[in-house]
Amino acid sequence: MLVIPMLQVLQVYNEVVRRVALSGPSSLAPIVRKAVDIVHQTGKYHILVVITDGQITQESETIKAVIEASAVPLSIIAVGVGDGPWSILERFDTRLPYRKFDNFRFVDYHRTAAKTKSPDMAFALQAMMEIPDQYKRIKELGYLQKYCSRRRVRQEESPPEGSPSPVLQSSTKSSPVRFVETLRHRSSNPL
Repeated sequence: MLVIPMLQVLQVYNEVVRRVALSGPSSLAPIVRKAVDIVHQTGKYHILVVITDGQITQESETIKAVIEASAVPLSIIAVGVGDGPWSILERFDTRLPYRKFDNFRFVDYHRTAAKTKSPDMAFALQAMMEIPDQYKRIKELGYLQKYCSRRRVRQEESPPEGSPSPVLQSSTKSSPVRFVETLRHRSSNPL
């Protein structure tokens, strides 16, 4: 498992954000839908962590994507950095109807980190607080069995070992680090 301290993640974020031209409209929908695609490809439970400034202007598209994501084994954690506004993300966390389970958690990093001598631990606790209940609900809904059986069928239909695959796949034999390195290599934009 790859573990990176949150302060280190924020340092990299602060460096990158200075070199990137940010523009609207802002929506979490594309990244949520990409995560759903990855869940469909791998057939496994995933946690999507999104670092955001809270400037969500495409609210209806994001709501639709979060609701659609509640049909797969995926938890979404939105980490707020900066000064917000956080009202939309807080509403997604507490009052988003029509989801099959509560799949969205919002954490204001600065508010959480400012209250403690151990900001990484405080953040981790707040960010992961709902994961056990979400995972339990995912199991109750049968998502893990559903995707496990799909994965078995896909493996039976897959080409023989060594054949090129058009889809980038993650397996239990490859490490998350190797997967990220492969993505970096294939992408023209560094992660």
